[in-house]
Amino acid sequence: MASDTPFRIFVGTEKAQTVPYQVLAYSIRKHASIPVEITPMIDLPDVPQPRGYDNRSRTGFSLYRFVIPRLCGYEGKALYLDADMLVFADVLELDRLEFGEAKVLATLQPDPPTAWIGNPKFRPGPHSACLLLDCGRLDWRAEDIVAEIDRGTYTYADLVRELVLLEPGELGTTIPKEWNHLEVYEPGVTRCTHFTVVSDQPWKVDGNPLDDVWTTAFREALAAGAVDPDDVIRGIIDEELKPSLAAHLAVAPGVSDAVIDAVTALGYHRAREQQLERTNQAMLDSSSWKVGSALTRSLTAPRAWLRRS
Repeated sequence: MASDTPFRIFVGTEKAQTVPYQVLAYSIRKHASIPVEITPMIDLPDVPQPRGYDNRSRTGFSLYRFVIPRLCGYEGKALYLDADMLVFADVLELDRLEFGEAKVLATLQPDPPTAWIGNPKFRPGPHSACLLLDCGRLDWRAEDIVAEIDRGTYTYADLVRELVLLEPGELGTTIPKEWNHLEVYEPGVTRCTHFTVVSDQPWKVDGNPLDDVWTTAFREALAAGAVDPDDVIRGIIDEELKPSLAAHLAVAPGVSDAVIDAVTALGYHRAREQQLERTNQAMLDSSSWKVGSALTRSLTAPRAWLRRS
């Protein structure tokens, strides 16, 4: 690839991941030594959904990776990434990978990371969150793919997890797994961290083991103007981002103190509400509450029976 030809990167995302996408895009550009062209894939037209409920996409963008060859005019190569990632290395490494007989390259995940141990949803083998596509050799059409799902030729899971569109030998696993480090960050080793535990992602809740890693990148991207403060504010209001992110708006260019104070106050009250909800739920789930509730019902039941009599 000529040095002035951008390396095409497509990111599957959705509205709730606007800010994580912006942080990811910043991290890619920060470390890239080659020109990159990053395209967020969100609300793409003409991408049908399978009819059967069991085959519906798990995310709004699950099928978008199969549209990339068409978006590239069935020419050249392209990289696909999920939006819930953070890059720490030069994508030149991926641009230089050779396909050989393969048409698609993926990472191989033989063992579950610590966060996934004991979770039956973890599937060892190739993972499709980081894919290098030889677009000139992939004649994929979204409507044809979905039609085959509806016919029962294969399932959504077969498509996304097993990449059944490819014949034996057409899927290579030569992308180093460090480019899809699941819930892991090892300085100097990790090339791309993937925040796969959806409920615990660091832009949603405090307490993620890698909270500092993502928040540091978020603050840097915000200060550089790569993250839109309006998207942060909107995300907090819509409860798509954790309230504590409001405290970082001070590093963003052009954000007034009044706006920061208002959003911080909103974030504080939202955090208090969430803490109360967690406390109440913990109480309801506690054994002492359940025993007390059962005793109360047993004592009040005869009185209720007498009143009805």
